Amino acid sequence: AETAVERQLAGHAVARRTGDPRALALALEGLAGAVALSGAHRHAARLLGAAAAAREGVGAPLPAAERGDVDRATAAAGGALGEATFSAEFALGAAADPDELVESAAAAARQSAPGRTIMRTTTIAHSRL
Repeated sequence: AETAVERQLAGHAVARRTGDPRALALALEGLAGAVALSGAHRHAARLLGAAAAAREGVGAPLPAAERGDVDRATAAAGGALGEATFSAEFALGAAADPDELVESAAAAARQSAPGRTIMRTTTIAHSRL
C-alpha cells in the first residue's frame, strides 16, 4: 500500500497541473484504491465521491476500461464500512474540496502504516506550477 499511495499522490500532482477534470477524477479514483489498500476506507469512499462529482460536473462518465479499478476500491471500502456508512462518506466526498480530501487521505494512509515513510510525495501532491 505504501508504494501505491506514493505513486497515486505523484499522479494526482500531475493531474492537478494539467487542470483536466477527467485526469483529476482518474487520479482521485486511483488514490482511493491505494488508500483502501492501506485500510483508510472512509477516506477511500470520500475520494470516490469526489471523483464521481468531478466526472458528473463535466459530463465525463467513468469509461468501461476504468470501471474495474473503481469497482475494486468501492468493494473494499463498502465491504469494510457497510452500505450506509459508505454511502454517507461518498456523499461527503462529493461535496468536499478534493484537495482537502487528498491531504486528509494521505494523512490517514500514513497513520495506518506506522513506522513507514509513505508521504514522501505530499509536497509534490500539493505543489503548483
